[in-house]
Amino acid sequence: MRLPITERQRDLVTRVLQPVTALCGIGALALLILVIGWPLDTHLRTLVRATTAALLAVFVTQEVLRLIIQLHPLRFLRERYLEVILALTASVELLFGEPILAWLGQRAPDLPASNITVLYLAFTQFTLVVLTALRALRRNALLSSRSLSPGMVFILSFALLIALGTLLLKTPQATPSGIGWVDALFTATSAVCVTGLVTVDVTASFTGHGLWIILGLIQIGGLGVMTITYFFTYFFAGGVTLRNRIALQDLLCEENLGHIGTVLGVIVGFTLLTEIAGAIAIHTFITAGGLPTVDPVFFSLFHSVSAFCNAGFSTLSNGLADPSLAGNTGLFSVIMILIVGGGIGFPVIKNFCFVSFAKLARLLGLRIAVPPRLTANSQLVLVTTVSLLVGGALLIWLTEFAFGNGTANGPEWFTALFHSVTARTAGFNITPVGALFPATAAIMMFLMFVGGSPSSTAGGIKTTTLAIAILAVRRVLLGRTHIEAFGRRLGADIADRALAILLLAVGFITVVSTALCALHPELNPADLVFEAVSAVGTVGLTRGITHLLGDPAKLILIAAMFVGRVGVLLFLLSFIRKRPPLGYRLPETSVVLT
Repeated sequence: MRLPITERQRDLVTRVLQPVTALCGIGALALLILVIGWPLDTHLRTLVRATTAALLAVFVTQEVLRLIIQLHPLRFLRERYLEVILALTASVELLFGEPILAWLGQRAPDLPASNITVLYLAFTQFTLVVLTALRALRRNALLSSRSLSPGMVFILSFALLIALGTLLLKTPQATPSGIGWVDALFTATSAVCVTGLVTVDVTASFTGHGLWIILGLIQIGGLGVMTITYFFTYFFAGGVTLRNRIALQDLLCEENLGHIGTVLGVIVGFTLLTEIAGAIAIHTFITAGGLPTVDPVFFSLFHSVSAFCNAGFSTLSNGLADPSLAGNTGLFSVIMILIVGGGIGFPVIKNFCFVSFAKLARLLGLRIAVPPRLTANSQLVLVTTVSLLVGGALLIWLTEFAFGNGTANGPEWFTALFHSVTARTAGFNITPVGALFPATAAIMMFLMFVGGSPSSTAGGIKTTTLAIAILAVRRVLLGRTHIEAFGRRLGADIADRALAILLLAVGFITVVSTALCALHPELNPADLVFEAVSAVGTVGLTRGITHLLGDPAKLILIAAMFVGRVGVLLFLLSFIRKRPPLGYRLPETSVVLT
């Protein structure tokens, strides 16, 4: 059905509906924050439900109006399929809200009816907020007139998430007695940037609602470099153009431009399945070992998500070094597997799975026309990762146990391996990090600096950057003209990019360390440098000084975590406008290096 109206009338209707959409979204966002952050009595819940129903009715009505005034309704639906799905969801909630609540009450009889209502209201309002955001971003003339790069979109989206997380952590239901704005901002930034540094005791300072908020921020932040960038690029820039797809292709290491959307769906599905499997495994080991002071289900889910996202947050005051977990090598092994799985990178996992399935198919007698093989990127990541894990564990064992009397939680070799794994931007600890020997701390700082792999949940300069730097040195020593790896020649621009990442990361860590030392001369400079590397690498390990820092130092670490998560190079490139190439070549010269 399409209304017979003129183009002028259609534009008028669209302009009238725009503020209606904005008001509905603002109202839904306010209600969402109210439902999550404040306790609701019976009267207030009834009022919120009525207001939500009114917002749903207005929203569904304006969506129907938008559709029927279109010249090409089917094309309109195809181009905005996500908005259509959300609008249909809103329609179902409007028409069948009461039956849905009754059904949820029957399916979860042990859950209080008030909690069921709150969960339902939160989901409904979240749907409205997302739908409003999509509509507003598409219609915003300022944003659509600008060409926003995925890097800038990534920065803006993370900043918005951190701001929202800070507001939610300041609400009454998030904390038993309230925390300061700087501490709330620090915790939200640490969660979104999957760092794990905290200025307060997470267990004592946050309620169950607060921990759920932190868990949500960790999950969104862990997937941010892929899914959030794609999502916001699509709607900020009015669609994933060829230029933006190529930029996303570089972020995701995906060779086929047409597969980017599918790859993102697989990433989300794989992440959720892995985290569920990890939670089940963790639950098995803590149930067998006994952990009476916490909810085992929430503990398992929280630590599975935190480990896979390389966040390092824990619901225990002492982290995994809590006495109740002493010697629980099964639990620690699951945590290590999740850390490595999240930090190795989704392109490598996808490539490795395809190669494994192809080999299995050949064993079963099935023919594959073009069997996949490990790419040079996958081989570089795997070789570098294994070398760092094994080499790091060996060096830590030597410095901490062979030539010292360090504290072990389980076998000494196992503790050394865990330290090596967790230093790769995860941030969990099974022994006090402040008690490590200086040589061990230095080794862990190097591992924190390198971090995980590209397109993963980990931070750091990335394993491929280190590998390219080593290969560049090898090229110079052997007198070759190109960097070579696994039978492939790498372009000179890759070496230039790796050098830039290395120098910028070292320079940024130097600036952060110097600032921290200037603000806190009473603290050990080595501990402050360790803190700076941990923040920039989004690791979360600390020598026990984070809570001793003042607000200026906390703000510096907040900036360090944010820039470290985005990447120093990407952060700078997002603000620097590229100049057109020169139409001439300057004369070549040389300089003395040695």
